[in-house]
Amino acid sequence: RCYILSNKNGKIQLSLRQSRLNPKSKSKVQDVEITGIEDVKKGQLVRGYVKSITSSGVFFGLSASLLGRILFQNVSPYFVQNHSLYEKYLPEGKLLTAKVLSVTEKHVELSLLPEDTGVPGLLPESLGLPRYDAEEEKKEAAGGKKRDELKMKTKRRRGNSESEQNIHWQQAEELYRVGKKKMKLHLILAKIRNPLWEVKPKKKKISPADENDSGIEVYYREEDDDDDQEEEAAKKKSKIKKPGEAPRLQVSIGFTWDEDMNAMDMPVLNKKEESSESEEEEDLQSKKKKTKKEKELEKQKKEKELCKLEAALMDPSRQPQSADDFDRLVLSSPNSSILWLQYMAFHLQATEIEKARAVAERALKTICFREEQEKLNVWVALLNLENMYGTEETLMKVFERAVQYNEPLKVFQHLCDIYANSEKYKQAEELYHTMLKRFRQEKSVWLKYASFLLKQRQTEATHRLLERALKALPTKEHVDVISRFAQLEFRFGDPEHAKALFESTLSSYPKRTDIWSIYMDIMIKHGSQEEVRDIFERVIHLSLAPKKMKFFFKRYLDYEKKFGTSESVLAVKRAALEYVETKSSFADT
Repeated sequence: RCYILSNKNGKIQLSLRQSRLNPKSKSKVQDVEITGIEDVKKGQLVRGYVKSITSSGVFFGLSASLLGRILFQNVSPYFVQNHSLYEKYLPEGKLLTAKVLSVTEKHVELSLLPEDTGVPGLLPESLGLPRYDAEEEKKEAAGGKKRDELKMKTKRRRGNSESEQNIHWQQAEELYRVGKKKMKLHLILAKIRNPLWEVKPKKKKISPADENDSGIEVYYREEDDDDDQEEEAAKKKSKIKKPGEAPRLQVSIGFTWDEDMNAMDMPVLNKKEESSESEEEEDLQSKKKKTKKEKELEKQKKEKELCKLEAALMDPSRQPQSADDFDRLVLSSPNSSILWLQYMAFHLQATEIEKARAVAERALKTICFREEQEKLNVWVALLNLENMYGTEETLMKVFERAVQYNEPLKVFQHLCDIYANSEKYKQAEELYHTMLKRFRQEKSVWLKYASFLLKQRQTEATHRLLERALKALPTKEHVDVISRFAQLEFRFGDPEHAKALFESTLSSYPKRTDIWSIYMDIMIKHGSQEEVRDIFERVIHLSLAPKKMKFFFKRYLDYEKKFGTSESVLAVKRAALEYVETKSSFADT
């Protein structure tokens, strides 16, 4: 039962929507029908199917007449260089949920990103793909680190400059007490020894906090103490005389200061600093040597561990031990329902129900739509999960979805089995009644229900069900249905009633050799030898085709060889010889 949407150029567009088939129905519509671009709004969550994948993005079918586009950066947060990977995880016809980003007069832009749709991402993390925002985060982290380093350097410079400035001011104050001439000489020599001091005109003044100003302008120049090349360049520049610069005094190496200046202490301090620095360098070198050895040992250990891990992973008999192991397995065989079911069972053993549900949903999205049986296996597993750990509402939601995406009859039958196995007999019987109304022309439904009733010891209900089945089903199916009901009676019900069913069928259809053969097999298992021999004697005296008679004589002979005596074997051979002679005599006449 379908609704015809259009009929153009010999192509008929159909719809199975309940809102189309039964407009008066007030049932809730899960996906509102989109007839045009005016039905799509920005920020809306819509469901549709993958139509195609091109170099410009993924084209998404919102309806029979409307397509939307998804740019690759909106398909997944991971950067994919080879677009053929999308074809694996977004096969044509895959049902997905997308968010509308923008709507123009002719175009609809969509997004499949998890933060937009609230649905797990399409590409698993196990692929190891880089994220789009990874480079920006690295740049921001590198920029922040650089800023911190610059701050630390400026702090050091300021601290060094302040300490040096304090030392030089103390020396300047002492020189001021000696006299202006000596102070000038000291400042010039300080300039020669330390390039941080210069005597320049027209610059910012830094003078000692004294009421009597000496008139000497002292300037501080900030240099990078860590950079040796800049210090050497500054020293060379200080030796070169520039125009407009004050003349500097050339002093011999043997020049000595007064005792008050304590100039002799400076080289001693420098020596101590140099010795301490050399000791630190030696310690660092020894530490480096140790860390290199340790690094080598650690590297070797890691390589050994990796080798062990690789060998374990290559072992075909190895059972998966973690979620990562299962991710690798399902990635290598994405259409194998057995692997997905094992993955679900792994989470259920740890009572992680939500994770098991998520695995099932991933499996339904990942398995190719052509693998109908594999998908059905996952649906049945999800129905079992909801029956055991969910509620009746969650089970019915999964059931309704499964009916939409699979053959409805198979889904109904599986749910009936789930109810019966979990001893929910009332729900199973209600579902069978629904099936008899919806699939009354299906022989398997009547047989399934008969088996259910016989297992519940409801033999009278089974007899009534056979009468209803013969009324509902076409006449050509009657013999087979009666035979199947009789077989079920032999297994779960009343054997005498089953014999009566076979006898009545064979009396009405004596040339149905398939029914005779089934009857023989059942009686060999459940009947007495006298009853079996009686059936064989009746069969070999029927007027059947020679090939069929030869088949039954052979079966009779094999039975007597196994359960009879030599006399009974000879009797069967005589009967076969008589049949051959009579047939040959008829042929001669």
